[in-house]
Amino acid sequence: MDYISVKDAAEKFKISERRIQKLCETNRIAGCTRISGIWLIPSDAVKPIDERTFSVPDSSKYLSLKEVCDELSISTATGRNWIKLGKLIPENTDTKKTYFSKNYITTLKKEIQSGKISALKSRRNKKFVSGYALYNSYVSENCINIPTIQKLLALISKNEIIISENVIQYIIADCAIHLLGNKKNYTWSGQGNLLLKFLNQELTTGTYDSLIDDLIDNGESARLFCKQNNAIFNLDYEYEPHEDILGLIYISCKNLGNRKSTGSYYTSNKVVNQLISKFKFKENEKVLDPCCGTGNFLLQLPDIIPFDNIYGNDIDAISVKITKLNMALKYNADINIIDAHITNFNYLTNFNLDAEYHYIIGNPPWGYDFSEDEKVILKANFKSISNKSIESYDVFIEQALRNLTLGGHLAFVLPEALLNVKAHTSIRNIILSSCSIRHLDFLGNAFDGVQCPCIIIDLQYQNAPLSTVGMVVSNKDDVFTINTSRTTSANHFSFITSDKEYKLLQKIRNIDSACYLKDNADFALGIVTGNNKEYISKTKTKTNEMILKGSDISKYHVNPTTNYIIFKPESFQQIAPTEMYRAREKLLYRFISSQLVFAYDNTQMLSLNSCNIVIPKLREINIKYILAILNSRVAQFIYKKEFNSVKVLRSHIESIPIPITDAATQDKIISVTNKLIAGLNGEQLYAQYDTLDSMICDLFHLTNTEQNIIKQVVDRDNKFLD
Repeated sequence: MDYISVKDAAEKFKISERRIQKLCETNRIAGCTRISGIWLIPSDAVKPIDERTFSVPDSSKYLSLKEVCDELSISTATGRNWIKLGKLIPENTDTKKTYFSKNYITTLKKEIQSGKISALKSRRNKKFVSGYALYNSYVSENCINIPTIQKLLALISKNEIIISENVIQYIIADCAIHLLGNKKNYTWSGQGNLLLKFLNQELTTGTYDSLIDDLIDNGESARLFCKQNNAIFNLDYEYEPHEDILGLIYISCKNLGNRKSTGSYYTSNKVVNQLISKFKFKENEKVLDPCCGTGNFLLQLPDIIPFDNIYGNDIDAISVKITKLNMALKYNADINIIDAHITNFNYLTNFNLDAEYHYIIGNPPWGYDFSEDEKVILKANFKSISNKSIESYDVFIEQALRNLTLGGHLAFVLPEALLNVKAHTSIRNIILSSCSIRHLDFLGNAFDGVQCPCIIIDLQYQNAPLSTVGMVVSNKDDVFTINTSRTTSANHFSFITSDKEYKLLQKIRNIDSACYLKDNADFALGIVTGNNKEYISKTKTKTNEMILKGSDISKYHVNPTTNYIIFKPESFQQIAPTEMYRAREKLLYRFISSQLVFAYDNTQMLSLNSCNIVIPKLREINIKYILAILNSRVAQFIYKKEFNSVKVLRSHIESIPIPITDAATQDKIISVTNKLIAGLNGEQLYAQYDTLDSMICDLFHLTNTEQNIIKQVVDRDNKFLD
């Protein structure tokens, strides 16, 4: 078969060379092949149909609205709004599609960063305006290249250099040449502007030149940029084993908005090593990272595994180029094996499922924004999709399980929501039917700037129902092994209980006589005004009244607040029926909370949506008695050990058992409850709470030992009594 070059194909198809490369990298041109870093295209190849949502007159000179919004870290809706407001000025194609001159956007970005244009400085593009930041937690604390990369970012800011994808790749190419030269002690190692010398063929990295070439879209443009920005190419980088320096540059320069839109949260060395340390790898076992990013998980693998058994894949082409360089640096592997083992495919739709791996590791994308066409394909192929929205890490888990050998391990870093949020019930069903969980680590917030509790989960594929026996669970306070066989439901995975805690929960759940608020209470959200600044005042007037936030609620009582509102139900964005707020008696509770915090109200106070409402309707069960149960250590023990949530959901409240007891016993409990509602201070407050709690423990027939187990779990946290 005859082949033509990228340049020849670009002329034949009348598109840019860069577009040809992208089409090759995504297998859009039938029969294309890559040899020694050079793409070869069959001479009779047909130009692929352009599947992009719209076209621009010349992609080398113009950007689509979506591309502009990605550049500015704003949503498409915000972009359209800015056009209406005259903040963005587009040009139009003959088909009336919106597009922008690249020169215009380049100038606009520069003026935003310099502060010359203030009209676009808003919360929505705050990260873009503030420039690029060192993602230093990604590498180890002792990484010796951190000062150099800090200097790089400072020079970029000082010289007002616009960071495009091409520019990022130039910087990475220069760093990679330094690292290769430093590791192999080449004579030119340590010299300045190595990239320009490489482009001028004044030096070579040997067999890995093609990996550097892959980062350069246009040699002449790269030479010109190097000459114009000499300062950022006169930095000296040192090779450090197990440190992803190239990845650190990439993610520090890559805009945060782009990272979030693709669900990319790059995993620190600390977390990667915590995951890797769980396994005793063998030389002949194959390892895959299907979403390898820049290759940090693969860099941390023990040296016992030869590169012949290591595989990586990612949908981001630049990340794949960096991973190949990282593998060259670590393993000195043959370039053809690197090209074969590190691939740029969509793992969910185009990856080879015939291959089986002993270990699949990594951090799959969270909240990836799939196109409508992708959603159609995924819904037809994945059982873990059960509603309109598709969570990317759910389908990654399902796909990875298909790629595992029997007895193989899947270990991912994931949001803790996988364990207990309703949207993930389908993937939990798949796990229940075919896997056992060997390790489960609760990490807390593991990523800089991301408020999302995370876990490391190690699933062993057994093609048999889940067994809890032997599961090792760890959190910041404890490590324990589950040695009992437990009944597990896909409704939520609750594995943060030791065997003695689990036994105690079962006892509480199985008390002789209990009732529940499920189907026996009215629930309501607090008011959503739609604009708190407009509707809420700090000044009391004759026409407004107090409105509560969640932070105004303590256990049993409401704290004074200075938030006031004029109650006009028709003006608010979302509101419950008025009678819920004006009920003769009701319980208010904090919605965002790691604690169950309920207060009593008989003054018909209003509340915002951080402070929700429940009105019990249990016959012969007093509302204040229910209040005492919900605020008890027993209820908190259930909430923490079964749900481990920071949002108090209706389903959580409905599942708390309320012991059925006679009126006299209720009255004794209510007598103490009234004191707490009225308000106490200091030692009296905590003494009465302990007295009340002891009475409630008696209702559950708990021994002193069992009560101490509960106290050890819940008393480390704020009780929200004051």
